[in-house]
Amino acid sequence: MKRVLVILNPQAGNSHQRRAVAEGMVEWRTRLGWQVRFRETRCAGDATAIARAEAERYDLIVAAGGDGTINEVANGLAHTATTLGALPIGTGNVWVRELRQSLNPLIAARQLAQGSIHQIDLGMANERYFLLMAGIGFDAAITQAVASADKRRLGRLAYIVKSLPVLWRLRGTRTRITLDGVPLKDNTLFVLVSNSRLYGGVLNIAYRASITDGLLDVCVLTGDSALAAPWLLAGILLRGYGTVPGLQYFQARTIEVACSRSLPVQVDGDAIGNTPMTFQIAPAALRVLLPSTVRPASLLEPPGERWWRRP
Repeated sequence: MKRVLVILNPQAGNSHQRRAVAEGMVEWRTRLGWQVRFRETRCAGDATAIARAEAERYDLIVAAGGDGTINEVANGLAHTATTLGALPIGTGNVWVRELRQSLNPLIAARQLAQGSIHQIDLGMANERYFLLMAGIGFDAAITQAVASADKRRLGRLAYIVKSLPVLWRLRGTRTRITLDGVPLKDNTLFVLVSNSRLYGGVLNIAYRASITDGLLDVCVLTGDSALAAPWLLAGILLRGYGTVPGLQYFQARTIEVACSRSLPVQVDGDAIGNTPMTFQIAPAALRVLLPSTVRPASLLEPPGERWWRRP
């Protein structure tokens, strides 16, 4: 019999989604015989504190919220024997999209009930763990600009609206990126340090990433201004890393990023600080309940060949 705790962010989603979460909890109790309890967060950091304090008492702790809530619960469960699950009631729901899990919380709860447990890697930005990715520069500036009220009112459109003034002001920043001790210097517009593949639930930027390979994938977009953005985007869509000027792809275990001017950093959609910052892989740091919708070859299995570039 499973002992389950659901940690809900009451600021996420709408009443219909939260009701679907409650219905899923009822099904877990009645159909599976799981012992299910429920806790709400009150402020940022609550989900981490609750998960860390309750980890030893539960087999499974489920984050019901957006990627930020899931990230907080993951930080509380890292290096414990307790398993993380997720129910989507956020704005982007990138982790759930990565797993090809339903965006309907009730259907997602049913998929979790049929899922299996896997040990996966986490990324680290200084002392902060991340499931998905860390962004340095352009996207982190947008994340800082989008308020919670904007996300509730506009949904994912809020990020597009806020991106326009950030894009207008975008300039290349002299950056030193050290990959497992090997330095790379260039004018960067955006740096992505990724544990998983989907960016924003849409773009497959870190297309060689695996959450079990013990490596972080590093995508570097270089240039002097936003005029390079359309060319770089086309290169990403065509996977032109190494052939399209300004588009570079690496894999490493430890990445240090320092810039001529401090750039903002976000992890899993939450702004966490500014450069300089060190990123590293934490192999097999988290147990996760993955729904049957996951195709192992698309996410869990490393590439068939051991591959990475060095500058």
